[in-house]
Amino acid sequence: MIVDNVRVIIENGTFSAEDAQYYINRIKKTSKFSLKKVIFNRTDAYLDIRYSFESIPFDRIRRIPLKKESFENRAVNN
Repeated sequence: MIVDNVRVIIENGTFSAEDAQYYINRIKKTSKFSLKKVIFNRTDAYLDIRYSFESIPFDRIRRIPLKKESFENRAVNN
């Protein structure tokens, strides 16, 4: 699918075009480069976002937790 001239790939889970548009807008706000492709991978616990730019041969990966974890459930406590 194409959203806002960006190729969007949904690897896993349900994801709407409106959800994709929200994350694309957030990425565009924080970057000065032209966005080329975004890949979403959603599970029950997290959302992985992988994106790449037109002029940079580099992929950026972000993992966003979908539910709050308590400090006891984390592997490393700071």
